[in-house]
Amino acid sequence: MVKKKPLLLIDRDGTLITEQDYLKDPRKVRFLSGSIAGLRRLSDAGYQMVVVSNQSGIGRGLMTQRDVQRVTRRFLGMLTARGIRMAGVYWCPHHPTAGCACRKPKLGLIRKAARRLKRSWKGCISVGDKWCDVALGRRTGGRGILVMTGYGRRSLRETGRHPAADFTARNFQSAAHWILKQHR
Repeated sequence: MVKKKPLLLIDRDGTLITEQDYLKDPRKVRFLSGSIAGLRRLSDAGYQMVVVSNQSGIGRGLMTQRDVQRVTRRFLGMLTARGIRMAGVYWCPHHPTAGCACRKPKLGLIRKAARRLKRSWKGCISVGDKWCDVALGRRTGGRGILVMTGYGRRSLRETGRHPAADFTARNFQSAAHWILKQHR
């Protein structure tokens, strides 16, 4: 019996694309070095990849749902042009103090994605530049990877207050290499 590969939960801003506070202009979407190569390798290996992002700029009144939708369309279009498909993109629009069930590292968005994909939300691998990304993977009973792009270096300085990452990667391409090595 072949074991199913874990679902990959990937942060967008600071992990796959350049970190820009409250990105609302689709023309400013820029992929970080190694992101496309890492996504391609994971896609070719048969992983289902889901982007999960906290977009508190909506709850703060700095951007709209429509702004995020436009950026997401551009982001996905750029991936599709390179032959890479995401299984889904989910975001939390709430202010950090809203107490919602969908803000990372809470599991609301992951459960929603799992239902739509008809997959278990347990045992996921999460990759991102903040501790909420690491904690998300760990809360599913899976793994959390911290990348040193975006807010990664700042997050690493705050290590004492957060769960240890299963792996600390230079960038997303390095994280993808580690994932592939772990699940041969």
